[in-house]
Amino acid sequence: MRIEDEIQQKDFGDDYRRLLVNLLFTNNWLNQQLMPFFRKLGLTLQQHNVMGILKGQHPKPVCFGEIQSRMVDRNSNVTRLIDKLIEKGYVTRDICQANRRMIEVRLTPTGLDKLQQVNDALPSLYRQLHNLNQEEAVLASNLLDKLRG
Repeated sequence: MRIEDEIQQKDFGDDYRRLLVNLLFTNNWLNQQLMPFFRKLGLTLQQHNVMGILKGQHPKPVCFGEIQSRMVDRNSNVTRLIDKLIEKGYVTRDICQANRRMIEVRLTPTGLDKLQQVNDALPSLYRQLHNLNQEEAVLASNLLDKLRG
């Protein structure tokens, strides 16, 4: 559905303002799809993001700073997220033996199992994006990359 119809606005003044409103609206729409998906799995989007970063380095540990710099939402409180994931048994936190000022975080076997559970459920989430065919999905992703410079 066109953004004009979604928010019942006829004129945005120019194409760049329309793009900005459309991006903001679409971001909110996407979050409304993601939050319940992850809530059903006992996670938040940010917790899943941390676990995905750790999975990419598994079995090697990842330090807090690297996690923070690789987060999709860089305003997230990584310490709080790690604490919640430790409570759930999905990650461990240890002091680095080579540099005691660094904290290393690793996925646990339970965390790996949880990520597999998420991966198994992802096709139901992806179906909500199938208004685009594969070629359009690649184009949209490439355009977003270009937009960010």
